[in-house]
Amino acid sequence: FDSSVQMTGRVAFEDVEFSGVTIPKGEQVLTLLGAANRDPEQYDDPEGFRVDRQNVQPTSFGGGIHHCLGAPLARLEGEIALSTLIKRLPNMRLANDELDWRKTFTLRGLSALPVVW
Repeated sequence: FDSSVQMTGRVAFEDVEFSGVTIPKGEQVLTLLGAANRDPEQYDDPEGFRVDRQNVQPTSFGGGIHHCLGAPLARLEGEIALSTLIKRLPNMRLANDELDWRKTFTLRGLSALPVVW
């Protein structure tokens, strides 16, 4: 799944060693959520849209104390919206194969999503 928020910032509250690199206390750190969701060590076929994956722990809604409180509501809204679209427009498909992504670094999204049915 693609994360709409591609990057978040954090501050190290203490010295931390991560993958052989020391991050000093007070240092600002950028986390690339979109890249973490595509980690080939975590996911088979990380670039594929696979709703059948098991034991998925995406970073799209953050994690730990910073986990999005609205995540369950967002998932429910997505499920309702997609199932309603599929029922009402069962032949809906993309109008073309090219997707026009907005040119931003932090927030990912489409400029438009032309469909036909």
